Amino acid sequence: MLHDLRQPLAAILLLAGTEGGDVGRKMDGIAGQARWLAELVETSLSEAAADEVTTTDLGAIAQRAVVRARATAPCVITIDGVEGLEAWARPVALSRALACVLDNAVRAAGEGGHVRVGTYTDREGVHLTVTDDGPGLGKVSSRTSLGLTTTRAMVAACHGSFRLHAGAGGGAVADICLAQVQLRQVAS
Repeated sequence: MLHDLRQPLAAILLLAGTEGGDVGRKMDGIAGQARWLAELVETSLSEAAADEVTTTDLGAIAQRAVVRARATAPCVITIDGVEGLEAWARPVALSRALACVLDNAVRAAGEGGHVRVGTYTDREGVHLTVTDDGPGLGKVSSRTSLGLTTTRAMVAACHGSFRLHAGAGGGAVADICLAQVQLRQVAS
């Protein structure tokens, strides 16, 4: 959970410490980060009792994570993928896993870099990916080793799999694969 707290706290401190600008926008940003922290703490304290495996909108999870990350990111973060893509997952656990890999990708991409969050399907299932254009695996100093451990645990709680591999043009790709929600056909 400590890894999950770092980015929202950094965003709050950054927004609170800047001079000038649109005060209303800063307050909205601080309020959004505070809501995320409150949700995270509440969920963690209650042992995520309500975080059951359910139909989860990956686009909505990705959008919320990108909005939170953009508040302090020194790089460009884009999001693309299949609209309305759903998977079986624990929404809070999946959000935490995505926040961990997104935090790592933003740090790796650095100032002026690029991070892309995407969704797609294939025969293995539904994928939520985070791709960065940083220097590549093992070439960015780590803060702690808990981020990827947390990610693996949260994805496993969703009955999914997690892979981290080198990107085709450098950087890294984090791939969370989950079971796709199958649409039921109604018999006529």
